[in-house]
Amino acid sequence: METGLLTSLGLFLGGVVLLLLGGDLLVKGAVALAERRGVRPLTIGLTLVAFGTSAPELALNVAAAAGGDTALCFGNMMGSSLTNMGLILGLSALLRPVKVQSSLLRRELPALLGAVVVVLALALPPPLLEGERPGLSRLEGLVLIAGFGLFLAMLLRSAGKPARVGAEFAEELREVARHEPVVSWQLASTMVAGGLALLGFGGKLGEMGAVGAAQALGMSSQLIGLTVVSLATTMPELFTSLIAMHRGQADMALGNIIGSNIFNLLLILGTVAVMTTVPLPAGGMSILLVLLGFTLLLFPLSVSFDWTITRPEGLLLLVLYLAFMAWQVWMGLSAAG
Repeated sequence: METGLLTSLGLFLGGVVLLLLGGDLLVKGAVALAERRGVRPLTIGLTLVAFGTSAPELALNVAAAAGGDTALCFGNMMGSSLTNMGLILGLSALLRPVKVQSSLLRRELPALLGAVVVVLALALPPPLLEGERPGLSRLEGLVLIAGFGLFLAMLLRSAGKPARVGAEFAEELREVARHEPVVSWQLASTMVAGGLALLGFGGKLGEMGAVGAAQALGMSSQLIGLTVVSLATTMPELFTSLIAMHRGQADMALGNIIGSNIFNLLLILGTVAVMTTVPLPAGGMSILLVLLGFTLLLFPLSVSFDWTITRPEGLLLLVLYLAFMAWQVWMGLSAAG
């Protein structure tokens, strides 16, 4: 047991090193691409960075769905989304106050709220079908994927109209120029690809190490899925967002968090539902309502204090997240006992 635990810890630490290197490389390359292509760093964060860092969740959940473990899929999607908003955004704001662009409140945050509401509505059984178990059918999975397509089309449309962005975008590019050296788009693309590869390997090593250590310590598979797997698969988002904040790229960090959640809820959960029906596990509705609460909380936090998520507000998100996770762990241990 001790050997297995030490091996798992070694894998975890190795994964952390790769995540640090990959996150730094990805942020540098993505910022350079934003400058070279005239695309807002927020848009890069919402698309390229968010989707790249969500790759571990996609791979894990497709494999779990193929094996019929839909409870793990649902728990991982909800846990990852809550981790993004509570842990990662909370830590990011503690590291440096997060300035929120007004466009985020007009488009991306409402899109995230819409994604949560749609998942919540689809997960409920039709009122006329008594005895129907709540969950997501294959048809509803297609609806979620279609919603993701609409979100992506909205982003691409806004990215293709730089002339309409105005002074806000110009200030973003000036901020980029102050922090990052100018590199060619070929080098920037290589940096992005290399960063994503390191994040992928690092995330997998970290996940293997964390799950292995949890199993060596005797944790149940349900508790592992609820806590360890969700934390492990969001490590790329965590490291990328914190590195982005450290480098003064708050837009990219915030875009990564919001984009990852939309990716999780619409594309990944939709893909899993298309592969196999996803019944709502015990306690699933309460978790969805907590996710809705976190999402709604982002609106007042974003507009208060001169459109900045401050350190105290980041601490609030972190405390709420830790309290919820502690409650979930306690409930899981009580049920197991």
